[in-house]
Amino acid sequence: MEATEFILTIVFGTFVFVSFLVWMKMRHETLKAKHGGMSDEAAAELKDLRNRVQTLERIVTDRPERLREEIDAL
Repeated sequence: MEATEFILTIVFGTFVFVSFLVWMKMRHETLKAKHGGMSDEAAAELKDLRNRVQTLERIVTDRPERLREEIDAL
């Protein structure tokens, strides 16, 4: 292999590697935007936890009589 071929191989390899890194970064940002940075499972769990917190807040702030009535209704 001549020096010219060696240099061209290094330049081409560097170009391919940098192009791959740019493509991976774009793909990562696209997936992050698509999923809001959160998986479907994590989003479902977050929604469930928010519902639980709302229920607990309602229990804590409601009058005791109303809470008793709701418990008896169950």
